[in-house]
Amino acid sequence: MKRGNQYYGVEADKEKNRVNFSMQGYIPDMDAVSNFESDWHTTVGELTSGFTIMGDLSKCEPLPPDVETVNQKVQGWIMQQGCRKVAQLVGNLDTMSQVNAFAEKSGMRDILRAFNIKRTAELWLDM
Repeated sequence: MKRGNQYYGVEADKEKNRVNFSMQGYIPDMDAVSNFESDWHTTVGELTSGFTIMGDLSKCEPLPPDVETVNQKVQGWIMQQGCRKVAQLVGNLDTMSQVNAFAEKSGMRDILRAFNIKRTAELWLDM
């Protein structure tokens, strides 16, 4: 089941043990994505330890500070749940820099890779 709104989507692919995640546009504040954390908890709860994440941030603007804080909190929680690999499709360099900074703070740095081609990212996750 896909969860989210016009700014983000998060969905479990039980067959691949993978979360498919996307963020798009400019997210004005946390009120615009108020279910973000609970949607992640529910989605990851449908998978088993060792899951992977395919993220698409290629159409996402840099996040405002309050959304950034919650995103880092969710990333830290994801690591505690047994995430094995994260592939992020990124569009612009500002978003890529923010993704790298999040990963450093949340402990996700060693399992996250940025890509600009979805098929390449999927191949890496499947290895």
